[in-house]
Amino acid sequence: MNLEQIVQQILLMRHDLSREDVLKKIYEKKRSAEDYFLDEVAARIVASELGVEIQGGEEAFHADMDVKDLVSGLNDVTLVGRVIAVYPTQTFPRADLTEGKVARLLLSDKAGGTLTLVLWDDKVSMAKARKIKQGQIIRVLHGYVREGMDGKLELHLGKKGDVEASPSDIVESDYPQITALVDKIGELTPAKKRTNVLGVVMEVFSSSEFKRSDGTGGKVRRLRLKDDTGETTVVFWNEKVSELGEVKSDDQLRIINARVKTQPDGRIEVHVEKATQIEKLVSSVTPPTVSLSETTNKIAELKEGGPITVEGLLASTPNVREVTTAQKETVLVAAFDLADDTGKIRVSLWRKQAELGKTLSAGTRIRLKNVYAKRGFSNLLELVSRTSTTVEIVSKPEEGAQNKTE
Repeated sequence: MNLEQIVQQILLMRHDLSREDVLKKIYEKKRSAEDYFLDEVAARIVASELGVEIQGGEEAFHADMDVKDLVSGLNDVTLVGRVIAVYPTQTFPRADLTEGKVARLLLSDKAGGTLTLVLWDDKVSMAKARKIKQGQIIRVLHGYVREGMDGKLELHLGKKGDVEASPSDIVESDYPQITALVDKIGELTPAKKRTNVLGVVMEVFSSSEFKRSDGTGGKVRRLRLKDDTGETTVVFWNEKVSELGEVKSDDQLRIINARVKTQPDGRIEVHVEKATQIEKLVSSVTPPTVSLSETTNKIAELKEGGPITVEGLLASTPNVREVTTAQKETVLVAAFDLADDTGKIRVSLWRKQAELGKTLSAGTRIRLKNVYAKRGFSNLLELVSRTSTTVEIVSKPEEGAQNKTE
């Protein structure tokens, strides 16, 4: 359906508007999006805002839209994507005492953009009858876009809504496989709000219970997850603790749609919450090979991320002190300047690595393996340790002086 056909339908339903009024609204909508919208997209958004349902021409209009093109309020959307996650169906009581059903699926389009599809009542049964499952390509017909409770866009099925499983006219290879949508743990940054990760469990901690400010109780459990680029702490909350069940070292987990959280000390954690899916992979899957970086980097060439190996001289004696984290945990941190022939950088060693800081002095040459570079409070790059970090003493000041004399 072209622009003129949409304008005519708006005028048929809204006699209080002139053609010039409608075109002006469409132009303003395009201008507000810096001309990002096609004329037809802007016109449909305006129609929706005016309460006009556009009839006809649905079959092709939105078929090729990407997730990034969607905006809240857009109606009659057709979208094709791969099912990344299928969440359990939930039930809820209605005001008329009947039971309602809602189910959610996480979809990924050709470009790798993700979006939650929300199915209500009979649409839940329809999806089950058509055996919609993870990894499948589906076409969602006649959906509408709304903003969810978390402020993110969701695609809902309307009364005319339908789901077509494995459409025959779609080339499946055009859509990223689930494995292609997994982030490397060592490349996670604060800018990454949500993530999918795959790794091997290195260490498992016991679950604990806590009381919220409203008096209700909650559960939390942590484990260490590692891939071939690094490792991180994964935090499971409330019902996800029970869903995780029994887990042990060397188990393989794929975690879909988790939240990335940065701790005050620069450590990045992955938090598993209600909208996250946990998958325990079968033992036939080969675990990711762990081969962390051994290449020694020059300080002047460092960039954010890691793991990084760097070698240099302590330009200052470590300042070792206790700090309290956001989790009310008291830990040790050792801070000092490290220098090589290209520059100098601030280093913070945490927890067990900080203990070594008590034995170091200015002039000691050390090699840091599996540290991570991040921006500090003054936006300067600094190095921070992780659990996998190792500190090797290459030479001590007196040894260096002896070698120089010889």
